[in-house]
Amino acid sequence: MGTMNRDGLLALYTYNAYANHLVLDGLGQLSEDEFTRESGPSHGSIRGLLLHVLECEAWFLALCQERQAQVPDPRTLADIRLYWGNLMREQQDFVASLTESDRARDFSIELRDRPFHFPVWQLLMQAFVHSTHHRGELAILLGQMGHPLPTLDIIIHFAKESGQEWLWK
Repeated sequence: MGTMNRDGLLALYTYNAYANHLVLDGLGQLSEDEFTRESGPSHGSIRGLLLHVLECEAWFLALCQERQAQVPDPRTLADIRLYWGNLMREQQDFVASLTESDRARDFSIELRDRPFHFPVWQLLMQAFVHSTHHRGELAILLGQMGHPLPTLDIIIHFAKESGQEWLWK
């Protein structure tokens, strides 16, 4: 099996940071009660769902770096934003540093006491896709609460990044 090239992977992680910032900005509109109350569809509250995404991104990055994940227990949105900002920079720096052989390096991991083998690029893709899925959940929840997020489509990010003005607001 081949590998994903560094530029493509970096483009996805640059978008991931862009989309995470849009979500974090949108969450700034919430009251403390809205942020912490049980709201489904997964992980209890919006805060719980956000921490789940953050922890998974940190876990997959640490796994690929062959170290233990050090995830604090941030209490406030400001704490989460600060930690996640540092993590997003670390992710982009790490992805940018990967050679083709680094991206293809095989990892053995255990999930529910079962061994699996994946190359680094697939672990990084899992973290990206996982975050994308849960950002969709957050977008639905925020919309239901009257705080809709801007559109999170990657094509808008690509247009802005290349200096093009997007057609719709």
